[in-house]
Amino acid sequence: MKVALLKPCWDYPKGPREGTYNRVWLPLELANCAAILREAGHHPIIIDAQALRLPPEALAERAAGADLAILTSTGLDRWQCPYNDPAPFLAAARSLKARAVKLALTGFHPTINPAAVLRLTGADVVISGEPEAAVGQVAAGMDIEAADGVSRIEGGRIMSNAPAGPVDMKSLPVPAFDLVETERYFYEVLGPNFLLFETTRGCPWQCSFCSKVMYGAGFRKKTPEQVIREIDFALDHTPVKTAYFMDLEFTVARDLAEAVCLHLIERGSPIEWCCQTRADRLDRHIVSMMRGAGCRLVHVGVESGSERILEKSGKATSRDAILEGIRLAEEAGIETLGFFMFGLPGETDAEREETIRFALELEPTYASFHFATPYPGSPLFDSEGLSVGEDLSLPLVPAGTQLEELKGWVRRGMSAFYLRPSYVWRHLRRARPSQWRRQLALFASYLRR
Repeated sequence: MKVALLKPCWDYPKGPREGTYNRVWLPLELANCAAILREAGHHPIIIDAQALRLPPEALAERAAGADLAILTSTGLDRWQCPYNDPAPFLAAARSLKARAVKLALTGFHPTINPAAVLRLTGADVVISGEPEAAVGQVAAGMDIEAADGVSRIEGGRIMSNAPAGPVDMKSLPVPAFDLVETERYFYEVLGPNFLLFETTRGCPWQCSFCSKVMYGAGFRKKTPEQVIREIDFALDHTPVKTAYFMDLEFTVARDLAEAVCLHLIERGSPIEWCCQTRADRLDRHIVSMMRGAGCRLVHVGVESGSERILEKSGKATSRDAILEGIRLAEEAGIETLGFFMFGLPGETDAEREETIRFALELEPTYASFHFATPYPGSPLFDSEGLSVGEDLSLPLVPAGTQLEELKGWVRRGMSAFYLRPSYVWRHLRRARPSQWRRQLALFASYLRR
């Protein structure tokens, strides 16, 4: 069976409703599914319309010869903070059905409202939650309509099978990195020839703004040997030069983090990479290992400069712990990117000013300011009594807050941080000229929000 695994093309770097950014990043979820299908003797192909800049009709044309097409509404890198605008996904699905392609849909939107997705697209089936389990059942010879986590329309009625359980991370094969064009992927901060790796899913903490719809509440991890096989395969079969470890908290699974670092050091630190982790899970030993292994950047969720808001949001950390983690990373020679958020419930203007001052005090290499978005499946969404529209539209801001006001605070934070003469001069000295164009374009898109 020929199976086309598809990612739609979203506006770059952001769409008209977006609070997040549409990176040109590998759809790792689809690379996992391709590996599962290939092991079972099928013939998967990956068509990434985002990387190829294909409109819906062109994507459908390329997939027309497949026996089955699987289209995702959110690549793995957006399972936590999904795209707010489902229009590109819906347009791609409709174009595929117009060509009579047998179509399965997966991702965040099909998970939160499979019935609406089926009605809006005419898809044959919807796969809820992590897709690898259902794809694995199909690859084993089961009829897709009987697979766990699948919904479909029968006789005008929506029929849903039992939910799929959490994917056993240890059962996942090496992603099919060889089926993607690594040269098309990039991260503005690191550069081109960019891939994603994943060592864990989930997070032990319960932050109010985090949605765990796709992977549930548990924390699961691969084995060190498994991750090393994936790294070696990518190094040996692709022109990868830069990478991002997609874990929500990379250094929480300390054994995996150390194994990754040791192996990369043994291979001569052949790539530059970044990760995301909690600042209070950084210490002098681990940042030294990471830097020696080629880590150039660490993403840290700071969120707020107010101790009260940090506690209320379930962040379970303190300003002092964040300061120390950022300091240790920078001291080791690792750049840092801090995420800051405006609009969490109960936040005052004074606390928003406190967040901007804290960003200036922390002095990370980069700062990313956003407005709080109540994603379905997050405590913030549930506590606000919000709902998902039948057109799959998602609420942009919590109840009681105004979008334009929060966008103003985002622009205010960006300007206060980036337009300081001292920062501009420091960044010009440190940044690579080859990346200035992309970084400047990204910065301009922030200010236009």
